[in-house]
Amino acid sequence: MRRLAAIHHFTHPLAPHRADCNDATGSWQHALIRMLWWLFLALALAVAPTIQGARAADSGKTLYTYFEAPESGFDPARNSDHYSGEVFSSIFEPLLTYDYLARPQTLVPNTADLPEISPDGMTFTYRIRPGIYFSSDPAFGGQRRELTAADYVYTFQRLVDPANRGAPWDFMFKGKVIGLDEKIAAAANGEFDYDSPVEGLQALDRYTLQIRLKRPDYNIPYITAAPATGVVAREVIERYGDDIDAHPVGTGPFRLKTWERRNHIVLEANPEYRGTTYSPVERDGVEFDHEVAQRLQGKTFPRLDTIDIRIIETAQASWLAFQSSQIDLHPRLGANYALLVAPNNELAEKYVKLGWHYFREAEADITYYQFFMDDPVVGGYTPDKVALRRAISLAFNQAKMISVVRNNQALAAQSPLAPQINGYDPEFRNVLGLYDPAKAKAMLDIFGYVDCDGDGWRDLPDCKPLRITYLSSSSQGGSRDTEEMLIKGLADIGIRLDTDVMNFSDFLKARQAGKFQFSGGAWGQDYPDAENFMQLLYGPNSGVVNDSRFRNAEFDRLYEQIASEPPSDARNERLREMSRIVNAYVPWIVEANRIRTHLAHPWVVGFKPHPDNMPHYLYLDIDWSQMPADLHARRESE
Repeated sequence: MRRLAAIHHFTHPLAPHRADCNDATGSWQHALIRMLWWLFLALALAVAPTIQGARAADSGKTLYTYFEAPESGFDPARNSDHYSGEVFSSIFEPLLTYDYLARPQTLVPNTADLPEISPDGMTFTYRIRPGIYFSSDPAFGGQRRELTAADYVYTFQRLVDPANRGAPWDFMFKGKVIGLDEKIAAAANGEFDYDSPVEGLQALDRYTLQIRLKRPDYNIPYITAAPATGVVAREVIERYGDDIDAHPVGTGPFRLKTWERRNHIVLEANPEYRGTTYSPVERDGVEFDHEVAQRLQGKTFPRLDTIDIRIIETAQASWLAFQSSQIDLHPRLGANYALLVAPNNELAEKYVKLGWHYFREAEADITYYQFFMDDPVVGGYTPDKVALRRAISLAFNQAKMISVVRNNQALAAQSPLAPQINGYDPEFRNVLGLYDPAKAKAMLDIFGYVDCDGDGWRDLPDCKPLRITYLSSSSQGGSRDTEEMLIKGLADIGIRLDTDVMNFSDFLKARQAGKFQFSGGAWGQDYPDAENFMQLLYGPNSGVVNDSRFRNAEFDRLYEQIASEPPSDARNERLREMSRIVNAYVPWIVEANRIRTHLAHPWVVGFKPHPDNMPHYLYLDIDWSQMPADLHARRESE
């Protein structure tokens, strides 16, 4: 999910200059005029994908890569795990996208031009580009199916339909679009009515989409660039029903060729794709990788015929697969191997000689441990329950977790926010997050968590056994080292911690269903703004987004304020206060902002990690001349 122009770290693309950000009513009109001026400038400068009329994929070019955890499925409305998103981001197209190489993150047109915005910031009008077609499918009855504005009206409604596995993406539009909440409420007693009009979501004509809001929302342009808002066709959804995960049909550069669930995914170039070229946005404050841009210059994309993705759930196996050239690209190298490859955060000489491409950067994400706030043992808001969670937080050795388990490949998180997004404050500190087991023990004693039966473990204040179960995943993200540190940390303060390990997909479902007490979690940006992270703790989002079911009236009030205003000093202070509330009530123990290492073999052209952590396969290519002859021959024979 992204925006209308360059994001200058803490400056929103639609925000007026800081001097304009005050509470005086008279400043709003001037500020909005300034916003619109910048929008028109972005329209003039942003270089959008160029329609070529035919794909440029070179037959026989296959990129081999991997996922460190299995996917769930390829229906954007029903699946929210990262690995499913990596696939459907190459199949389905949102209205807008990011300039691939621009930093900070910069919105450019995709299937539509950048939107026109009303002076009050509540109406967004998009012009769909004619001549964009869905990939062929029997659902279309043998006819070419052109993309229209009505397809986005249908797509956005699917994101809030509770029948779609609880609507994990409904936070993007729920509570915002005029008339949409009424349809959601009506669906609670029956089926969602896609045919009844929504006042705030309309196709004004074949190529014009209009979104009208109840209140200003300066993240709408980012939201309409999120992979989850990639457009689907109603005919396809209705034809395949519950099997839609296996039949993703979009307008994007790739389509699904084969799928062995949780094992092997193969994408192929979409022959109906219009083809694009790349030219970087040129404007003040925006930088881009000139070396990569030069290698993309003059080419029509996609260049690859096939993307071959294996599920490899152990860090050692994926590392060996890259070393032996079984995979060409290794995103998100395990922390142990990151140190092996680059012991001083620079690629080791022997790998430099092999021509490996090395990338290391802080990711726009947060890892944390969360409590299920409706659980009778660890949940609740009474002083004794808050004390229990605070004591557990004080027993968590964040510094050791980062140095030992993550091998210093992370920053110590201080709040629910991540780097590279609007509202992140690198100076903010969690004053309640210090490792202090002595203080934790004293707090537990004060609130009656003592050893009633003499077995060496603390009990609840009523002397019933105190046992907590930690839910984790068996994938690479579910490190046994992490579990052991948590078990030891709690044992040091007299609390017994059990573990329940399951595969990644089932782990996500259990968390979303509230079937856990204590669990790990992670969130990467859908759009680069603090609101996208704080919504994970917003009370009305309790369920498949707010897994912890945290509810706090003051937090919710502040959230509703920051969700309706552009970045400013006042907004940033509200965000800091929200972070203090989270740190005080401890629905989360914030852990880390990960630093990621990515590797590519010398024959992979155009790879550049993006802060959105999506693969951007569209711009990748294979240079046969850089591949060893025996490997090239072997692949040609396959």
